[in-house]
Amino acid sequence: MMKNRKIVVALMVVLLTVGVGFAIDKINSKDMRVVKENDRTQYIGEDGMSFYSMVDTPDKIYTLIDTEGDTDTYRIAKAVYAIDKQTGKMEVVPESKKMKFGMDGIDSTFGNEDYLGWVEADADGATRTVIYDIKQEKILKKWNSSDAHSFFDFHVIGHRGYWLESSGKTGLVMSYDLKTVEEEQLDELGAEGTVLAFSEHKMWYQDIRRGSGHLKSYDLRSGNYEIYDLGVDYSDLKPVGDNLVAYSKDNGLYLYDTKLQKSALLNGEDNGIKANYDGKGLIVTDQMSYKIERLDGIRYSNTIESEYQDNHLFSTAERIQSLLFITKVGEHEEIIRMNQDALRWSEK
Repeated sequence: MMKNRKIVVALMVVLLTVGVGFAIDKINSKDMRVVKENDRTQYIGEDGMSFYSMVDTPDKIYTLIDTEGDTDTYRIAKAVYAIDKQTGKMEVVPESKKMKFGMDGIDSTFGNEDYLGWVEADADGATRTVIYDIKQEKILKKWNSSDAHSFFDFHVIGHRGYWLESSGKTGLVMSYDLKTVEEEQLDELGAEGTVLAFSEHKMWYQDIRRGSGHLKSYDLRSGNYEIYDLGVDYSDLKPVGDNLVAYSKDNGLYLYDTKLQKSALLNGEDNGIKANYDGKGLIVTDQMSYKIERLDGIRYSNTIESEYQDNHLFSTAERIQSLLFITKVGEHEEIIRMNQDALRWSEK
């Protein structure tokens, strides 16, 4: 009886391995077609292939892919894929591979040119966050969430990871040095209602313990904090500089200058909830692109919105490294990497 049981278990393992191998091979056989133009590059996928949650690096685009059953009912991918930006060749990030018929998968990605992060999720809602060294091709750190203790909103800035940690009514802003492996608590705040946003040298978040209108910044170089009272309920911070941050209120998008301690209306018909930003002056919403130097130094562009009307999707609402978005053409999707020089700016 014991011998038969071992045979059944061994057979199940073989079937699961074949299943995940079939799913991976199915995508690897469909490399991207690369079309280069003067101001953008198109990465064209096969019919039925869709992309989401991308990270742009100098040599590769890392993405999750949904293609004819590669993701399960809950849209959980089984691997992170790397697309070579020159050839379009697709490969699996080996450490990310999950069983085709397993109960876990990849929910989302994040990262920068040195580190790739992804969030693994189980059917019961448990998550694990992974940070992977791209050059060394190995996992550096994992965080395991539970019902009692959760880790979320991860970002990699330089060689440090930043995230929010929640345990009951307590919320923490945490940091981890990927070089020295030192972990640090940066702040304590309310457990809900806060997300992290980044300009070039600062981290921004809502300090809800002081009231919904308060804004806090943390200098990534000096470790100093600053607190501002915007005087209004707001959401969806989009930093555009170390002293300028956009925020959403009602149906409008506003800009706050921390030096002048005053706000100005950026666009009363664009709340910017789905906006992307680079932390250095650029904001891209689903209606308009903004180039911001100061409260009275704003330029506007509708290049992306007019050329890809209602058909462009940035895979994140966080800080972006480039103008990398997804558009659907007929039965297939394309990844567009557009140069910022392609944006046509005006004063109004």
